[in-house]
Amino acid sequence: MKIGQISHLYRPHLGGIENYVYRLKNSLEREGHEVTVYTTDSSIRHTIKREKDTFYCKTDFVLKRNPFSSELFRKLKETRDDIYHLHSPWFFSSLFAAEVLRGRPKVMTVHSAGIKSGGFETFMLDKLYHPFARRVLRKMDMLIALSEGERKSLLRCFGLSTRSVVVIPNGIKIDEFTLDKIAAEEFVRRYRLKEDSFKVLSVGRLVPQKNPEKLISTVAKHMKDQNVEVIFIGGGSPTYLAKLREISDERIHVLEEVKFEELVAAYHSSNLFVFLGTWEGIPTVILEAMLCGLPVVAAPVGGIPEVITEKENGLFVELPISEEDLANKISYFMNMNKADTIKISKANMKKIKTHYNWELLADEILDVYNQVLGV
Repeated sequence: MKIGQISHLYRPHLGGIENYVYRLKNSLEREGHEVTVYTTDSSIRHTIKREKDTFYCKTDFVLKRNPFSSELFRKLKETRDDIYHLHSPWFFSSLFAAEVLRGRPKVMTVHSAGIKSGGFETFMLDKLYHPFARRVLRKMDMLIALSEGERKSLLRCFGLSTRSVVVIPNGIKIDEFTLDKIAAEEFVRRYRLKEDSFKVLSVGRLVPQKNPEKLISTVAKHMKDQNVEVIFIGGGSPTYLAKLREISDERIHVLEEVKFEELVAAYHSSNLFVFLGTWEGIPTVILEAMLCGLPVVAAPVGGIPEVITEKENGLFVELPISEEDLANKISYFMNMNKADTIKISKANMKKIKTHYNWELLADEILDVYNQVLGV
């Protein structure tokens, strides 16, 4: 089968959608399918590295991190793939590809059912874009929601047929996150972390929408004398990263992006994972943290409540996010006895291995393709 994936950004740029496209491509290729990714060159502005079987089309302009490429749409007109897999209706790549590929088999993974955060400006953007999103969604032969909550939201907000939306959650490759004690110890030494501190890890793009400032302020102002350290891993603009470092004390470590091996070591070196994004589907970083045995403190948005059961896997922060509440949630795990900590760790690892194994989920996506194609 020839499969074309269309994404507004792709590797080497790192993000939830980019990683999803990359994992799916690799899984399908191992099954013998031919997979091509069509994206914009916004992914490679700061590097010459390019992924194989990928067309990086020239970006004409970028509006709020949303690249537009007329070359991408010209390229899609020329293609003859058996089926196309688009990713979310909120991007120019999906909006115009839905028109260009009219009449051709199309599937879309909706990585979040709406534009839900960012204040009044984002709220108005969501309202104004709603009819365009509905048009894109209704042009798909099948939609994949990452959670049952997202599926219900799509059906309610866009008047879609119940048969057109299936739930296939996000997932991770289980064997990539095996504990390496030596690597974990080296991670602590390399970044000058205290061996006896309670380490809070946060992984993801360092942008205001992910609320890293909330976590920094919580620890710096409300946990001043406590032996806790925060480790941030993720890319961001130099200006914003400088701002984060400016408001941090010596217990806050902004590492930016690291190699994958170091990311795994960071999970296994930490005691708690905190994720404060409020516009999400099912973030893979939460799944990764849970697989490595970490309890999670997160916002109860998107598909996250379907992954995390309070007290069993972690805790939810109040919305809007309160620094005092977040400090209390972190302290809850700092003061937890060893037996309860081990119980949560085992429960989290078991849940991910059972329900979020990527290889099994990739087979479900392939079943959707076959259903659309009538195979």
